[in-house]
Amino acid sequence: MAILHLQSLRWTSDGELHDADRVILLNTLIPQCIPSVQTELIQAVERIALSQTTLTAQVCES
Repeated sequence: MAILHLQSLRWTSDGELHDADRVILLNTLIPQCIPSVQTELIQAVERIALSQTTLTAQVCES
């Protein structure tokens, strides 16, 4: 049985679960599901990751 972790979830203005919290929730559920459901949850995580556009700092070595 999984350990219970309590944390608050962030919601968007349109009532949807914030993408970052959705990924956390899906990653928590994946190990507890049967293989066919795991595949669907993994695909959902991948879709969320692809839909997010974030800027990251570039690091260059001189």
